[in-house]
Amino acid sequence: MNDFINFFTQPDLEFGGVSWATGLFWLALLAAGVYLLTRWSDSNPARQRFGRQFATVATVLGALGLLLLLLNFVQFSPFNIRLWMYLLGFASLGYVGYAAYYYTSKLPAQVAAARPARSVRTTGGRGARTYQATGTAAAPRPPREPRPVATTTRREARRDKKRKGR
Repeated sequence: MNDFINFFTQPDLEFGGVSWATGLFWLALLAAGVYLLTRWSDSNPARQRFGRQFATVATVLGALGLLLLLLNFVQFSPFNIRLWMYLLGFASLGYVGYAAYYYTSKLPAQVAAARPARSVRTTGGRGARTYQATGTAAAPRPPREPRPVATTTRREARRDKKRKGR
């Protein structure tokens, strides 16, 4: 147990492959967060809310990770211990995993609930078909009466309508 504590509290003297890999991960997380905050938008409010929340946390985690990596690189003594890097690394991986889980399992239901109901319009002349219990189509409706021929001009009709409104 004592070796375990010593490993995390000793300064990390080497800046090697693991540091570069975590740096690239945090840089990608920061870039994705900045892109989602500045350029991305969606018409669905549920996806828009998820994108904004993910972008905010991803930007903060990416910026903190790069800051810790920079402080570790310049050997700033309180922040060059391994504990900070591991804590922030696991927090970043955990958040990305949770966001992926939320995106694949919970977000589709919220997107479907936020989608407006589609209204079905029927055209004026045809109408909807009605079916009988036997499954055959009902008899078509009789045709409408033809419209009467206008006896006034459009201008006169509009003038009369205006006069009635006064």
